[in-house]
Amino acid sequence: MSRAFLVALIGVKRFIADRGDLAFGIALPIALFALMTGVFGGEASFNGTAHVADLDGGRAASELLERLERVDGVSVRRYAKPDLDDALDRSAILNGFVLPAGFTASLDAGIPAEVRILRRGNGGDAAQIITAILQGIAADLASESRIRNGVAALAPDAPPQRVDAAVQRLITDARANPPVRVETQSLSEDPDDGDDFFSRLLPGMIVMFLLFSITLGAQTIVEERRNGTLERLLSTRLRPWELFAGKFLEGVGRGMLQALVFLGLAFVVLRVGGPLAFVQSAALAAIVAASASALALIIAAVARTQDQASWIAVFITMFMTVFGGTFFPVGDSGALNILSRFTLNKYAIDAFDGVISGAATLADRWAEIAVVGGAAIAGLAAARLIFRVSSEGK
Repeated sequence: MSRAFLVALIGVKRFIADRGDLAFGIALPIALFALMTGVFGGEASFNGTAHVADLDGGRAASELLERLERVDGVSVRRYAKPDLDDALDRSAILNGFVLPAGFTASLDAGIPAEVRILRRGNGGDAAQIITAILQGIAADLASESRIRNGVAALAPDAPPQRVDAAVQRLITDARANPPVRVETQSLSEDPDDGDDFFSRLLPGMIVMFLLFSITLGAQTIVEERRNGTLERLLSTRLRPWELFAGKFLEGVGRGMLQALVFLGLAFVVLRVGGPLAFVQSAALAAIVAASASALALIIAAVARTQDQASWIAVFITMFMTVFGGTFFPVGDSGALNILSRFTLNKYAIDAFDGVISGAATLADRWAEIAVVGGAAIAGLAAARLIFRVSSEGK
């Protein structure tokens, strides 16, 4: 068995030394990973600046600006009124707010107060968002002022401190138990798919590249058979079954090299899971790599030329990728669901999805793992029966 490992080790070293294979097997997945991270991996965030001239300086104006600064992604820059006008005239900024004198007094008296918006054009998307946020805060302040005035009117003899305490208690209760709650419901067809498209795409990309790289490795076996390399290897003390096992382990080794790089980036950069999830994902990747390696040996056995091996590998991989639910859910019924059951991708992606997200363990995904592992064993047995060392069929 040690000779089989040596054959596998030589094949993996040759893979690493070949710039073309290394670019396709390692560099391309890393590049796509970086692209996926930029498009899907980052959390949506908002950053904007509110340019404000406070001509009031009162309690309510200060409270409005303090609440505005506490909003995530919003910063407040204060101006004197002439400086704000100058910045707008120079188009240094496109949107500004003015809190006029008497703003606090109007709110305290229950009189409508105003916030002036100075804008060039539409002010830009960020300015419109900040305007909406500021209007919401101003409306809250107005509501609190009305409540305070109402409580004071009902208890005219109550000290102002007691009125403020009662109003603050009512406001705190209203925030803790709002009269209207907004809930987000996922419309995903499969509750296990997760709410994030990236959570499904990551396992799909891992499985797709494992299949592509390993099955395309069938070309190497076809080339070695045509130029007599496999026969010359058997002229040594290497036995046929050791050569076969070595080629199988070579495919598994190439696949694991890719998988560990891809999983390492996902777990370190995106923090998609903890150490246990990484170990389980790596173990699952080894099972998928074994299935892909067995499939590559079958392709190498039936293909007569390198071109045939390439076309067969591309066709099988693309069929499994498209119909296995790599880029979109296949649903629980219909023609797509039926086709997906004839692919390794469906079972491997479902298993990866649960393990990476932490929603399941390898034991929980035993059915999917059994299918993928069974495919590896069946494929290995079939490949051994038809595996040829020479072009004459030996």
